[in-house]
Amino acid sequence: MDVFGGAPRVLGYPRPVLVKSGSDAVLKCQIGGDPQPDVVWERRNEPIVPDGHYRIAQDGKVYTLFISGVTLADAGQYICRAKNSIGETYAAATLKVEEQAQEPQQPQPQSQKEEDLFQDNKPRFLIKPLSLRVDRGEDAAFSCKLWGDPLPEVVWEKDGKQLKEIYESSHFHIGQQDGGWFQLKIFRTRAPDGGVYTCKAVNDHGEAVAGAVLLVEPIPEQRGESHQNEPQLNVAKAKNFTVTEGKHAKFRCYVTGKPKPEIVWKKDGEPIGPGRRHLLFEDREGYYTLKVLYCKQQDVGLYICAASNALGNTLSAVRLSVKGPPVRFKRALQDVEVRERDVAVLECEVPEESIPTAWYLEDQRLQPGSKYGMEQKGTRRRLTIRDVGADDDGVYLCEMPDGGKSIAELAVKGTIVKKLPRRLEVLEGENAAFCVEVEEEEMEVFWFKDGLQLRETHQTIIKSFGKTHILVFVNTSYQDSGTVTFVAGRSKTSCKLRVKAIRHCPPICPVGVQMNTECPNGVVLSWSPSPNLQNSTKSVYVVEVQEVGSQEWQRCVTTETGTSAEILGDIVPCEGDYRFRICCMNKYGRSGHVEFPRVVHLTPGPKIKTPLRNAAVTEGEDAVFSIELSASMIGTWFLNSTQLQASERCSISQSKTLHTLCFHNVPNVYDGAEITFIATGVRDSAVLQVQGMAVWSSLPRNKKVESGNPIVLYCEISNPAADVRWFKDGQELHREEGLNIQSDGSMRRIVLQSSEYSHSGVYTCQSNDDIVTFHVDVEGKCQFVGFVAERNRSVDTGHPLVLRCELSDPDAEVCWLKDGEPICPQSGIDMQINGNTRTLVIESVDFYDSGTYACRSADDVAVFEVDITVSFKEIPEEERQKSTTELDPVVLHCELSRPDATARWLKDGAEVLQTDNVTIQAEGTMRRLIIRSAQLSDAGAYTCQAGDNTMSFTVNVKEPPVMIVDPKDDVHMDRYVSEVIVLNCELSRSNGQACWFKDGLKVQDCKNIQLSAEGPYRTLTIQCASTRDSGEYVCDTGGDSVFFQLSVTEAPVRIVSPSTPEVEVHLIASERLVLSCEISKAEAEVCWYCDGMEVEESEELILEEDGVHRSLIIRRTTIDDSAEYVCETADDSVTFWVKIEDGIIQNFAGEAVVLELEVSRENAEVCWMKDGVKVEESSNITIHVDGLIRKLIIHSPALADSGLYTYDSISFHVTVQGVKLFKSVSLCVVASDVQEMVEGDDLVLACEVSRANAPVQWLFNEKPLLPDSRTYIESYGTLRKLIISNMQPSDSGKYMCDAVDDKMMTVVKVQVPRVVEFLTELHNTTVMESEEATFKCVVSPEDVQMVWFMDGEIIKPSERFIIGQNGLCHTLIIRNVQLLDSSRITAEAEGVISKASLKVQEAQVLFTKKMEVVMAEEFGEATLETEVSLESGEVQWMRQGVVIQPGPRHTLTQSGRKRSLKITNLSLSDRGTYRCETLHDRTQVKLNVERK
Repeated sequence: MDVFGGAPRVLGYPRPVLVKSGSDAVLKCQIGGDPQPDVVWERRNEPIVPDGHYRIAQDGKVYTLFISGVTLADAGQYICRAKNSIGETYAAATLKVEEQAQEPQQPQPQSQKEEDLFQDNKPRFLIKPLSLRVDRGEDAAFSCKLWGDPLPEVVWEKDGKQLKEIYESSHFHIGQQDGGWFQLKIFRTRAPDGGVYTCKAVNDHGEAVAGAVLLVEPIPEQRGESHQNEPQLNVAKAKNFTVTEGKHAKFRCYVTGKPKPEIVWKKDGEPIGPGRRHLLFEDREGYYTLKVLYCKQQDVGLYICAASNALGNTLSAVRLSVKGPPVRFKRALQDVEVRERDVAVLECEVPEESIPTAWYLEDQRLQPGSKYGMEQKGTRRRLTIRDVGADDDGVYLCEMPDGGKSIAELAVKGTIVKKLPRRLEVLEGENAAFCVEVEEEEMEVFWFKDGLQLRETHQTIIKSFGKTHILVFVNTSYQDSGTVTFVAGRSKTSCKLRVKAIRHCPPICPVGVQMNTECPNGVVLSWSPSPNLQNSTKSVYVVEVQEVGSQEWQRCVTTETGTSAEILGDIVPCEGDYRFRICCMNKYGRSGHVEFPRVVHLTPGPKIKTPLRNAAVTEGEDAVFSIELSASMIGTWFLNSTQLQASERCSISQSKTLHTLCFHNVPNVYDGAEITFIATGVRDSAVLQVQGMAVWSSLPRNKKVESGNPIVLYCEISNPAADVRWFKDGQELHREEGLNIQSDGSMRRIVLQSSEYSHSGVYTCQSNDDIVTFHVDVEGKCQFVGFVAERNRSVDTGHPLVLRCELSDPDAEVCWLKDGEPICPQSGIDMQINGNTRTLVIESVDFYDSGTYACRSADDVAVFEVDITVSFKEIPEEERQKSTTELDPVVLHCELSRPDATARWLKDGAEVLQTDNVTIQAEGTMRRLIIRSAQLSDAGAYTCQAGDNTMSFTVNVKEPPVMIVDPKDDVHMDRYVSEVIVLNCELSRSNGQACWFKDGLKVQDCKNIQLSAEGPYRTLTIQCASTRDSGEYVCDTGGDSVFFQLSVTEAPVRIVSPSTPEVEVHLIASERLVLSCEISKAEAEVCWYCDGMEVEESEELILEEDGVHRSLIIRRTTIDDSAEYVCETADDSVTFWVKIEDGIIQNFAGEAVVLELEVSRENAEVCWMKDGVKVEESSNITIHVDGLIRKLIIHSPALADSGLYTYDSISFHVTVQGVKLFKSVSLCVVASDVQEMVEGDDLVLACEVSRANAPVQWLFNEKPLLPDSRTYIESYGTLRKLIISNMQPSDSGKYMCDAVDDKMMTVVKVQVPRVVEFLTELHNTTVMESEEATFKCVVSPEDVQMVWFMDGEIIKPSERFIIGQNGLCHTLIIRNVQLLDSSRITAEAEGVISKASLKVQEAQVLFTKKMEVVMAEEFGEATLETEVSLESGEVQWMRQGVVIQPGPRHTLTQSGRKRSLKITNLSLSDRGTYRCETLHDRTQVKLNVERK
């Protein structure tokens, strides 16, 4: 099978292109293929979209990419990728950009370089693996080409599982070749090999994922091949499964093996394929599942799961029965087939005209409108579907209020043959696959998601195989949820995709907490991580502190990896006793708190409000150091570890919290000395720097200036920090308008903006010990007459700087200076002369270009002040909006124009300081603020301020999404009317918000429905359920949800007594017949039937009702009353087999005959008749009357006394026989008329006749028996014996020994050996303490003797142990389970056992009643009382961290769930806060004791 024929191929590879910046670039590639491929150009894995910068053209097989106005950012690698229905290929072209010579290269920001390097080195797919379709038995090969530095490692997976987990190593091969090629080959493909294969490439810089689909087409099997070597199935042992019509039937089969087995589901021997009502899939637990939706009578049959691989095969079978509803439709819906855009009509007929109905498309209730028309005429119900589309294809239901359903399938024929499912649910990280089939090949089709057309990417696979079209989302995420639509021509089909987030659990609290209080005014806390703590998610430990008597906990320490923390008194605001607790937090929630065992007394220490600062002074000056504390205390000063005392050389002073040290006339030897201040709990240091005397450096000191020009006098000193004073002619100068005194580093200047004749004179600059003198002469000379621009300039870095001035003499020479130093011509600096204009141009300024620029002629100077400002590199608005989850890091970064610029970070206007959790970085021009573990309080507006410019950021910190911890899967619940129904969810954190919905509508608290929240648990309770409460309930937290499918039905009416389904009743004619049964529901109706006809009351037949008892009474029975009587409820029935026998009296001659009856009144006339003739008393016949009793006695009957004797309507048949022939009858097994035997036993019948020569004949069911291999007939004197060996069920019947004048008869029943088996085994059960534990098993046969054991000891029924049986189902219920009940439960049924384990988890003891403030008087008594959730819960009372023990004044009592503490003889010292604690909860109360 050549899958690569006609694939695109490169005919001419593009060559590398080198262009200059600003010019145009042209990249060409020549590609061929059949059919003609689609060609796209890519850069950095993103398709290039034609716009003003890019233009794409095609000329035959030549594909061209034009790039206009190329910049340095355009340099790199470009991919020309071609693809058609056969395959794809690519070619790479490199574009190099050379910058223009005259333009200086601007350094690329470091962060951008790192980002580009990172992007270039991370893995990427140059050629993705192709989807394949192969015939079964062929090999399948996937190939891909990767790039990355270093070369990435590759892992192949199928449907989210690594290949080695599901395949043997001989079934596949993974290879690698030079050039970045990777291959996966699967040998001899089978049906289970089909699916989604993903290739994940990983290196140090990132990862990339691409996927492909493999379809394995079945090939026609040879005759009988499918049944070859198939194991024989014992159909009789198939399990039975019954489902109500309209409900779903779900069959699961767990099969393991390597290679992975092929699974085929069959019904009555015919394979089942996926369809509207048949879902076939492998669930996440590894079960192969067949789901039959909306079962109908036609679904009844034998379902077989056949599994096979190369090593063998196996079968599993179940028989499905479909139970009809109690009320049936008069005429059911019929399946309908229509074409697209036609009208479909579904019609049925209900039993009564007044019965309402509802229409459903599967589980969606339909409403009348433009799409659906609903009509009701008499008992007819009609649904009209207009403009039928592909999504109307499905199962339709018409439902009556009692739950009766009629089901039909609507088949829509059109362009789309195989439609999408209505909904698809996958877990986050799994693949979502969609497959459709159209009626013709080569159709133009499209895939959409939420209205946007989908394109193939590395994680979105779109593939077509003839009529089959496939869409796969690889490695889905929560954002992939939405509506997926497939469009082919005018037809479309849709599916709702739901990606369920993986549930995560909050961390587990730490263990082994310890407290060390030996350190002064501090404590060392230590703990150990829980051994079950998951390390996949970053967790932090949070330590909190609480003052004893306070309700508020304050966070004091946060650490990621530490297992100990030292806490000093500095953290507390005031002196007192403090306790500590710790918990563990991650993004999914918080663990419970663990409190440290003791209380510690802490005192707040002093803090430094204003620290010491380094001092730099000139030799001989004074140096002053000061420090301000938070509290007034005595401190000590040190000079290089030598304590200082007040002296002439230094003075020490203190003013409340301010401490000051002053050195007088500092000598040079103190340069670099360390000054230290030490007080109790406080230490701080600073450095003293001493500089030498000033040394002057200046330009020539004689100045001649033309009137009107500025005067600039400057000099340089050796100490930049030294102060100087300026004098003119001995008078000190001060700053004023027109006179500017400047200090810049070591430069000192005085500038007179416009000179006048009066400015001539002697100018001096004087320091402490030095002086410099300038002679200034102002006269009319060559001068500057104008400035082209402002003389004070502010320029951003990177921009050009242009300084221009105009001279009065065009031939005058000038010299440009910066900060007094001549500027020399060099690259990037240009000095221009144009007539009277002199120009200085710096093409790109940097931060070091700030300063004073001067253009000096021989007689004048022009001065410019240039400031290089700080600016921020623009960041898009969306990148300055940061949203994160609590505990995740936050990084704010910006780039300045100057690396030396000082930047401050502010939050909500307040400066942000560096802490253990906050890091402030400055690298070159980059400024970063890093919050390592964000808290909710970190949200706000952040500002980076540099100079006069700022850049703002917004940080939003939200709590982690609230996840549902339990239940982990959707729940289906079947309950009965009037029951209390509880739906319960456990959230990942206690403060999480959850909403309940029913059928899409929000559930509100009402009288019958209560919504409660306790800790992390959210509960919906229905107090008294009705059928209206059935539906789909959803507990939704916003980030997660769980579904409860609740079905509420009327409780079935069962017949409690008699316990057997059939009862035999034997009576003599005229006796009273009473048939009685007890039902489970007093108000339920029952029907009595006699031989299938409903019984009606009459004078002789009475039907009685008494509570739960129902009776049928026939006062005087006759032979005609023999029949089958049935008492039937809606859900159960019992059958009575009634046999009425005549009063036949058989007797032998000579033996007395007594006929007896009872009349209704004592004065009734006595009249006995024989064969119609009145019987008179005689010596042989006596007629006796005794009240209501009437007797006829024949003392010595003869043969002539045989006949029919009657009294009123009562008859007796009397037969008088001859001499008795049989002396005795002896049966070996049982001496009775009915003998029961087990298959395989021997039958022995024996009797003794009166004469040894009397002939007898043995008969079986009226036919003579003859001796054979199993039958032996023996005769010994008067003994006659019949022996039949190895009895079979067919030997059951009536056996007779006939001696002509007498007969002996026995009925023999042969039963199949009794087989006891567990149809459903016991299951392991885990319950919480005080809950109920229920164990169920299904055992056959129904009358089996069941014994229950707990750890080998017999369980006897009691109030706590309830043993029950309902048909085949046996139940053991253990109430109020205790921890000691954890054991092994065994059910023994006549030697066959089933075992399960019972695990009891300790219940959390919580407080259900809060305590109120208690007021009491001195010398009186006070009782503190609370309630816990469990009667067995243990508590301890504490005050100020000390456990209260019972004593003369303290009494601790418990009554049920109440716990109380009684304190007598109260004193004022007893007032305060008392705490009551369990292992899982605590509560506290305040006791106020007032003076008496």
